[in-house]
Amino acid sequence: MSESKHTPGPWRLHLVNDTLIVAPDGTYIAYTCGEYDDDNIWPIMEANARLIASAPDLLAALKAFPGFTDDATIGDKWIETMRAAIAKAEGQQ
Repeated sequence: MSESKHTPGPWRLHLVNDTLIVAPDGTYIAYTCGEYDDDNIWPIMEANARLIASAPDLLAALKAFPGFTDDATIGDKWIETMRAAIAKAEGQQ
């Protein structure tokens, strides 16, 4: 498995006027946006930002999953799904 090339986590939310995802050094990773004439947009934007901010943690959890290298332990389908998610996160897809 290759080394990740993304900005290291943990990423956090910075909620002021926008929903920003910020790296530990303060670098902005992303922000979420939507149709500002929609009264329900802020909860959606915040939920999207929380999902994005969790990406480094989710990637680390997948990579640390017990039995990841032992296909017989957890089943081929799960291993295939985990490998595809890791590959997508690392830009290999």
